[in-house]
Amino acid sequence: MHMAYLLLVIGWFGGQAEGILAVGSEAVGLTEFNSPEWTAEESANPTSPQQKEKNPSQKSSPQKSAQTSPAPPSEKAQPPKKQEEAADPFKVPEGSPEELLKYIDGLRQLKAKDITTREQMIDFLRKLHTAMAEAADKVLAGKPTPEQADQAIQAKGQGLIMLLQLGDPTAEDRFEKFIEQLQKEGKKEMARQARGILLLVQWRHIEGVEEKKKHLEKIFQFLGEDAVEIPELRLMFTVGQELELRMPELAVDAYRQFRHLAAKSKLPIAEQLVKRWEAVLRRLELPGKPIEIQGFTLDGKEFEWEKFRQGKVVLIDFWATWCDWCVKEIPEMKRLYQAYRDRGFEIVGINGDEKREDLDKFLQNVEIPWTILYGKEGPSPTVQYYGISSWPTMLLVGKDGTVLTLNARGEKLREELKRLLGPIEEKPEPKSSKE
Repeated sequence: MHMAYLLLVIGWFGGQAEGILAVGSEAVGLTEFNSPEWTAEESANPTSPQQKEKNPSQKSSPQKSAQTSPAPPSEKAQPPKKQEEAADPFKVPEGSPEELLKYIDGLRQLKAKDITTREQMIDFLRKLHTAMAEAADKVLAGKPTPEQADQAIQAKGQGLIMLLQLGDPTAEDRFEKFIEQLQKEGKKEMARQARGILLLVQWRHIEGVEEKKKHLEKIFQFLGEDAVEIPELRLMFTVGQELELRMPELAVDAYRQFRHLAAKSKLPIAEQLVKRWEAVLRRLELPGKPIEIQGFTLDGKEFEWEKFRQGKVVLIDFWATWCDWCVKEIPEMKRLYQAYRDRGFEIVGINGDEKREDLDKFLQNVEIPWTILYGKEGPSPTVQYYGISSWPTMLLVGKDGTVLTLNARGEKLREELKRLLGPIEEKPEPKSSKE
C-alpha cells in the first residue's frame, strides 16, 4: 500500500543586499512526499503550488540527487571506501570553513533511504539538521570569509528552524540566542527576519483561540516596530490565510491590523495585498448583511440577484470544475435541492474556472439543475470582490436577503435548512410484493 507522509518544512534562502533570511508564503506548510528516497535539500526548498503547476513532473517525483553522502572535508580526512560506506554521515568532521561548507552541502543532498514510517523520517531530519547547525557553528568559530560566514548563518538558521518544527526541546532557546548574536554583530535586518520566522513557527505550534489571540498581539507588536518589507508581508499573508480558514472570528481583527500596517509600505505588492485583504474583510463581515452578486447566466443573460432571491433561502456556492471537493459536494446539493426547492430553496453556483470552455465541457457530463453564473470574459467579478481563495466557499442567505452563515457545507447546511424550512419528509420504503 502506498503511504504519504506530511512534514512541516521551512524554506531558507540566500541573498545579500536585502538580507539572507526569508520565508515564503508557502514556506511554512504541509509538504507531501511519497518516495522512499527523499533528499534533505527538498526539506529546505519545498516546491510551491505555482511551481508545481509549471513543472507537472515534480508533483509526484521529487528531484533525486546523484550525491548520496556528505562531501568529505578533505582528501586527507577521506576514509577508505568500505569505511566511508559504514561511516555515520551525521558525525560532523573537523576542517576548514570551506571543507565544512562542502560537508553542509552534502547533507542537503543526502537521501533518506528505506524510510517507511513517519517516526523514521523525523529521526532522519532531526539528525541531519542537528549536524547542519553544528557544522555551521564550526564554520563561524573558525576564520570564515564574509561570504562563508553568510552561508554558515543560512545553514544554521535552516537547521534550527527545522528542529523547531520537529519539536526539539532545545531549538527555540538556541534560535533565540542565534537572533541575539545576529543583533550583536550588527546584522539588524537578518535578525529581524529571523525573529519573524520564529514568531511564525511558534504560531503554528499554538493551539486554542485564547493562546492564538495572545500570540497575535506579539505579531502585531513585532510588525509595528520597523518598516514593512517582503518578509513581514509574507508573515501577515501566512497568518491571515490560516486564520481565515480555521479561526474566522480572529481573522477579521488580524486583517484589519495587517491592512493598516501594509498600507504604510511603499512596495507595489503591499498595495495588492491591501486590496485583497479588503475584499476578504468584505466577505468575513457579511453575516447579518446583504450580499452583492454580479454575473451572467450560461445563456448570456445578466443575472438579477434582487429579483431572484425574493422570499427564498439561497445557497451561494463558489465552485470550480478543477476543485475535487467542489465536485464531491454536488450529489448532496442535488438531494437537498430536490427536497427543499418547493419550499423556497434555491442555489446559485458562481463558477471560478479561468476558461468558460472548461465549464461547458464539465456540464456536458454532469447535469446541474440550478443557476450557474460566469463573467463576460472570465469568472464573475463577485469572486474577486469577496476575495474568494478557498474552494468551495458556500454561503447561505436568508429570506430577508442577509447572509446567515459563511460555512454552509455538509451537516451545517442540513441543520440550517431544517431550521429554516423544516425537516425532510422521509418517504416510506415500498412494500414487497409478498406482503
